[in-house]
Amino acid sequence: MRGQMVPLLTIASFEWDGGTHGWAPYEDQAAALSPSYVAGANPAQPTAVEVGSTDNLQLYVCPASPDHPHTDLIQ
Repeated sequence: MRGQMVPLLTIASFEWDGGTHGWAPYEDQAAALSPSYVAGANPAQPTAVEVGSTDNLQLYVCPASPDHPHTDLIQ
């Protein structure tokens, strides 16, 4: 795989869509639909990690050599 970067890690700002709750895990559905969850305790964002303006951060590595620099993508 010479010259190709492969994904290493994706860090998402939200675990599921906060608007439709389309991918909310079964265990979190009650909290996702509750209008009374505590401000700042969004069940879709339990770690409170926010990348950019609620984007995703992807890190890529070169499988050919650990000496090649890593790269990233925010989208």
